Amino acid sequence: MAVFIMLLALVAGVLGNEFSILRSPGSVVFRNGNWPIPGERIPDVAALTMGFSVKDDLSWPGLAVGNLFHRPRATIMVMVKGVDKLALPPGNVISYPLENVDLLFLSELQVLHDISSLLSRHKHLAKDHSPDLYSLELAGLDEIGKRYGEDSEQFRDASKILVDALQKFADDMYNLYGGNAVVELVTVKSFDTSLIRKTRTTLEAKQAKNPASPYNLAYKYNFEYSVVFNMVLWIMIGLALAVIITSYNIWNMDPGYDSIIYRMTNQKIRMD
Repeated sequence: MAVFIMLLALVAGVLGNEFSILRSPGSVVFRNGNWPIPGERIPDVAALTMGFSVKDDLSWPGLAVGNLFHRPRATIMVMVKGVDKLALPPGNVISYPLENVDLLFLSELQVLHDISSLLSRHKHLAKDHSPDLYSLELAGLDEIGKRYGEDSEQFRDASKILVDALQKFADDMYNLYGGNAVVELVTVKSFDTSLIRKTRTTLEAKQAKNPASPYNLAYKYNFEYSVVFNMVLWIMIGLALAVIITSYNIWNMDPGYDSIIYRMTNQKIRMD
């Protein structure tokens, strides 16, 4: 499967929001264009590129159908805090304007840290048949901007070093999955989340204790299920074959003339 790499640049304010593709396999097709994409549909883009279905149809023309039988094995998203936009080198990068940015999704994708070092030590993690999703948060550039200022030489040098490091990281992850991964980058100036006081009802609290109840999820089998299933299956197959073979042999059996089956009484012999 392929590795798909995307760059998502989220800039505070109404201008500058950007969604970019750093690396993507040939099976994932992104069209060049200036089509804006809502920020809340970025999870749907990531899901569709990996072959998963989404609740609502995505009518965004930037993503083509591609090869349905060759989906990416991983999606990698990198979030950079403290900068509006990175000066990425032109070339294979495809960018789209973003609107209605929803940063809550990005915080929910925080699942792993130090991906490169982990996968370099455990390369078998990238060889399984399950899709992988990694998320990293880089806040060092924000600290440099607060200390030296965003117009300082230190901040510009740090930005350039970060761009080079991200390009290398994207190449490493792309090559690690054999050219079958997606790598995304999100740059966010600040997190402007409104504080909303939410009320809870008794019914809502009851549902929170059992959140899986409305979804009709399948039963969670333990790891010994396949062993027990195979034992029962092959025993049943063996018994069925034994009954069939025994029945066939009995049906075609020739007991011989001296068998009790052909014996007749003396009275029957006299009558004959």
